[in-house]
Amino acid sequence: MNAEEDRRTKQLLEAARLKTQFLANMSHELRTPLNSIIGFGELLMDGLVGQLNEKQTHYIKIIHSSGVHLLRLINDILDFSKLEAGMLEVFNEPTDLREVVEDVLRVYSVIAERKKIEIHVDTPPQMPLLLTDRRKLTQIIDNLLSNAVKFTDQGCVEVVVTRRKDDMLEVTVSDTGIGMEPQELAHIFDPFHQLDASTTRRHQGTGLGLTLVKKLLEIQNGTIEVQSSPSKGSRFTFRLPFVEFKPEKPRKAAKRDELVHRLPAAGERPILVVEDNPLAANLMSVWLSEAGYKVEVASTGEEALQKAVTLRPAVITLDILLPQMDGWRVLHRLKEMPEIKDTPIIVISIVEDKSFGLSLGALDYMVKPVSRSNLISKIERLTKSVPRPGRLLVIEDNPADISLIEEILRLDGYEVLKATSGVDGLKAARSEKPDLVILDLMMPDLDGFDVMRLLESDEATRGLPIIILTAKDLTQIDRANLGANIRDIFGKAQLNRDSLRQKIAQLLSHPKGGRGE
Repeated sequence: MNAEEDRRTKQLLEAARLKTQFLANMSHELRTPLNSIIGFGELLMDGLVGQLNEKQTHYIKIIHSSGVHLLRLINDILDFSKLEAGMLEVFNEPTDLREVVEDVLRVYSVIAERKKIEIHVDTPPQMPLLLTDRRKLTQIIDNLLSNAVKFTDQGCVEVVVTRRKDDMLEVTVSDTGIGMEPQELAHIFDPFHQLDASTTRRHQGTGLGLTLVKKLLEIQNGTIEVQSSPSKGSRFTFRLPFVEFKPEKPRKAAKRDELVHRLPAAGERPILVVEDNPLAANLMSVWLSEAGYKVEVASTGEEALQKAVTLRPAVITLDILLPQMDGWRVLHRLKEMPEIKDTPIIVISIVEDKSFGLSLGALDYMVKPVSRSNLISKIERLTKSVPRPGRLLVIEDNPADISLIEEILRLDGYEVLKATSGVDGLKAARSEKPDLVILDLMMPDLDGFDVMRLLESDEATRGLPIIILTAKDLTQIDRANLGANIRDIFGKAQLNRDSLRQKIAQLLSHPKGGRGE
């Protein structure tokens, strides 16, 4: 008997797995065209490709909101299936709550306008970023607002956001709609439960929305309660732990003076979009370009690897379903490359496997379709918060040699400070506090040996690592006069670019290392 029960249990588990896999595959196929419908709809609505007249704007809003509504239904069905199978995971990320509410309102304001009802929103003016699962929070608010607008034919819908004293986030969605009888309230969170037949015919739905809301809150230690009266309306209030996102403090900006010339900062380097679907690639390119970023596109894994090396992008967005070499392999290869491994990578794909993507080294994971505002806000946070690879001071009097060094270091994203004499070099070292000095030995006024001695004698610059780059053949006496902070010596005549770059990367990773280490 036990063997038979085990067999049936295995069959049921396998059937549940196959059902979840089938729904996942179907959602992938449906999300691909939805990504274009929703994304290009946003472009038109925002006037990024030209101004529309009033009628055109109205129609494109309907197309966009219908696409988002269809996406919500797909997500609800898939996530409910995952919850049943115990496969739904929570992924916390920095989240702008006001942005989430605005994204959801964008969809339902069209329906509210058509029904001639108003939507009022009350959010704190200074709400810090939350560390929460953005997608699930969006689903919760979306489902509650969808019901409120759906079941309200006159009056208004109100959304109120507060941060409670007990460090809980509280969101209330209330309406002046049809309300519910007490017996309905007892089953409101049951799966597939809907109101009576006449209501169901007027207000179509899957019957999963509120069930999913409750379960999504429970897996995040949240709660929900509801109050309702027939013909007067309903009030849903949910609470989640309020965990404030506290980013690392960015490095203070350097003082500017006439001695210092800088290479482009990380935010000025391009965003590399790795995407084989021309529509999706074009969409993200337009979004990012309109936001002020330089954009490069790679349509295959091999092209992505090549462009990552040559362009040194500030951020890489990566699709998974690529031809020949899939995104997982590309991600693995990128993280193995010393010059690229620290570049932030955001996976943007139809494939839902966030835990695997993060385990391979992706900094973030977004499931298509993505919203323009969400993508841009993530890119902005990354380009502002990712530290520079390092600040290098080049003390060199030969303009041609300075240009060569700049060309070698430019694509690695280093902030390069230049001084064309020993005196100017000492001033820059004291005021700009570089991470490393590249020093020529043969210069007017002060030669490199004098510069080394003065750097070591000054408490502000003592211990600063130095790489010698010289055309001089060093004698034994010269080498004996080199300071303790000399980490390596490179000859100008046969300069190995890769060796210089690798040495700089090593020194900045391990600043205490001595010469030859």
